[in-house]
Amino acid sequence: MKKIALPLAAALALATAACVPTSQFQKAQKATADNQRKIEERDVTIDQLKTRARELQSQIDKLKSEADNLAQDTALAGIRNRTLSNRLDVLQNDLAALAAKMGDVPEYRSLMSHLSQMQDELVTSNDELLDSRKSLEEKKARLAEANKALAESEEQLQSSNAALADKSREVEYQRQSLEDKNRQIEKQQTELERQLAEIARQAARLVELENQLKAKDQAMAQLKNTIASALVDFNPDELTVVHRDGKVYVSLEEKLLFESGKYDVNNKGVGAIRKIASVLKDVKTDIDIAVEGHTDNVPLRGAVIEDNWDLSAKRATSVLRIIVAGGVASDRVQAIGRADTAPVADNATAEGRCKNRRTEIVLTPKIDQILKAL
Repeated sequence: MKKIALPLAAALALATAACVPTSQFQKAQKATADNQRKIEERDVTIDQLKTRARELQSQIDKLKSEADNLAQDTALAGIRNRTLSNRLDVLQNDLAALAAKMGDVPEYRSLMSHLSQMQDELVTSNDELLDSRKSLEEKKARLAEANKALAESEEQLQSSNAALADKSREVEYQRQSLEDKNRQIEKQQTELERQLAEIARQAARLVELENQLKAKDQAMAQLKNTIASALVDFNPDELTVVHRDGKVYVSLEEKLLFESGKYDVNNKGVGAIRKIASVLKDVKTDIDIAVEGHTDNVPLRGAVIEDNWDLSAKRATSVLRIIVAGGVASDRVQAIGRADTAPVADNATAEGRCKNRRTEIVLTPKIDQILKAL
């Protein structure tokens, strides 16, 4: 019975071992979630970079506009400055000519005053021109810095886009890998469910077969008790009835059945065998009946008996004929000569050799259908 329970334990262990791939699936899910979170963080960074780039571009556009306006103002200031310089040169020439002709007269002083005023305007114009050029240079420097910052932002944006593309490809690969693993896990789960169903079916079948074996074992135990009750008139040193390993062994001593070296059953032995046959013919349980002849190891040879093999076979056959005559079907019984190959005691002593000279009727339940089911 214990041996039958082993396939069920092994099958349950197999079913438990099949659950390992679930940890790999959870690990892949976590990696995919982490990658998705990183992509979302990169998306936020890219959005921030794009916003910063738009702000820088707006500043650049504003600086360009201011630089253009300032350049126009500077150009106008330069024109005005050159005009004033030309006019100043003309006035200086006129003044010099007038001074040569008229000397210190009111017109000369007026002209000198006008000349001084124009000189002041020219100085002021030169200062404004210098301020405009300085402001223009500052704006150009700011514009260059803004262009540099914009270029850096665009470079970062391109780098982030490239990294995002790489990460997206990696996530897509992991997603496909995860889908493949999901399909594998689903396939394994389907196979596991099939195996569990088969294990459950086999477990139920094993329980059924165990019950059948228990029933047969109980029937054999009952048969042993019935045979023992039928042979209650015989002494324990003449025969024994034992239920062992699912079988019933009826061991008949030589002195109960035969004279030394003979194979004809005596009257007392015939009576014992007939009692056994009367029980066996009414047995409902399917059993095999084997009559085994056993001898000691002392060589035997005579006019009729060739050796111990011959003697053990003839004794077994003699007992078989009485059983069949008692109503047991002949196709249920077989005779086996075993000579001295299965001793139960030490052949070195007379007592041991006496125990070995025996005839055993071995009753074995038929379990062919149960073995086929296994």
